[in-house]
Amino acid sequence: MHPSQKHSPERFSRSGDACDPAAAAEASDLCSSYRCSAVSTLLAGRGSTKLPATSTFEPLLPRATNVMLSGAATQKLSTHTTYELPCEQAGEPQLFDMVHRFTVQRRVALSLNARLTKLAERKHELATTCEMRLVHTPPGPRSNAGVVKTNKGGYQSYHDLFEDGSPKACRELRDLVNIALSEIVALEVDATGQSSSYPGDEACLHPGFGELHPSYAWLNVNRPSDWNTVHQHDVERWSAVYFVSDGEPNAPGFPCPESGHMLFRCGPKPRPAQLPGGLDTPVPSSGACSHSYMSVAPLPGSMWIFPGSVPHAVMHTVLPSGVKEPEQPRISIGINFQDARSPPPHTVLE
Repeated sequence: MHPSQKHSPERFSRSGDACDPAAAAEASDLCSSYRCSAVSTLLAGRGSTKLPATSTFEPLLPRATNVMLSGAATQKLSTHTTYELPCEQAGEPQLFDMVHRFTVQRRVALSLNARLTKLAERKHELATTCEMRLVHTPPGPRSNAGVVKTNKGGYQSYHDLFEDGSPKACRELRDLVNIALSEIVALEVDATGQSSSYPGDEACLHPGFGELHPSYAWLNVNRPSDWNTVHQHDVERWSAVYFVSDGEPNAPGFPCPESGHMLFRCGPKPRPAQLPGGLDTPVPSSGACSHSYMSVAPLPGSMWIFPGSVPHAVMHTVLPSGVKEPEQPRISIGINFQDARSPPPHTVLE
């Protein structure tokens, strides 16, 4: 589903009141108010990512640009889409970061996600057992003990999923991630044959045929009340997230459309003259908010690769009254690339 479909008024109304325009409008106002409050509180950040108290936010619906996959990539991936996100840094001209969304072919994702889900649930179970022991096992290689970084609640594993000897499902995901990053690197090759991911003297770090882009990865297992604060990764390199399970996706009547979503925190919406893509790009509202955000649904089998400098967070899930907490948690895998550099922000692409 395209992001623009997540913000239509009918998704804020209670399905039982759909025939009553006044009730639907009231529900829409209440849901919009809650969304603004919950999202603003989360995206305001803390510590090094904290914004001024006067900061305001509005949803960003960047135009999607489809990119043709290479022949080799089509064996595992089905789509590659890019989005332009306005940077937070003030200045003229306005600068943009590019984020990439890949979808894994359904036949590949179904099998892979089933095995990754079992692995995540098993590691989480063992981590809970570790926490109950008198002698606590510290996080580390081959350990199931959880780590606490930006996660508030939930389980985050140690970052050894891509190490030698890891389960087959982890190695398969590592291969998929490398195929996707190779697609990005190929797009960035300039007239001299160099890629911005491996510039200058770092060209020697570019993986040869059959080699992998060095990276490390960790599991995230979240229940409805679990969330992640606004944070960044290595600001000079690519990062990624692969969604394994969405737990309980949003439905009409849910109080917050961004429940359980990853949110990219961005600068203000671009003015019409700065919009990539020309006249077919949606014209921004006149609200003049100081910031915008792109909401990313945790669709299983989707992979997002983005500059580590882009601030992002993860919303908790807001369940309507009477709705049972889902048995299946939200599961994702975070990835950091160790050598491949993300390009610097750019101006509008023609």
